[in-house]
Amino acid sequence: MPFCPECKYEYLPEISKCPDCEKELVDVLPPEEKMSDEPWLPLRDLPGNMYAEMVKEVLDNAGIPSMIKSDVISSAYGAKSVSAPGASAQIFVPEKYHKKCRQIILDMMDHI
Repeated sequence: MPFCPECKYEYLPEISKCPDCEKELVDVLPPEEKMSDEPWLPLRDLPGNMYAEMVKEVLDNAGIPSMIKSDVISSAYGAKSVSAPGASAQIFVPEKYHKKCRQIILDMMDHI
């Protein structure tokens, strides 16, 4: 079965291009990078998953690994809205990127 090298989804053999990413499918995915034993530290709380996804995209584009941890409202009910009362999300990054990421998130979110 072919796979999308970008989103990692598996497709039927007759499909050659990912309908989401528009990338050409491959027969085998490259091996996953092993996570280091370095501690991951949290960045500031964000008001919901939408903000967290925006920050994560910027970090991904900068080559910085990150992980979103959502609150109960967002994770249990799949709420992606920034307007859900009390919704929050937090981004974790490896310690070696923490200082740089704090500045990135400050530049992006200084208005909230």
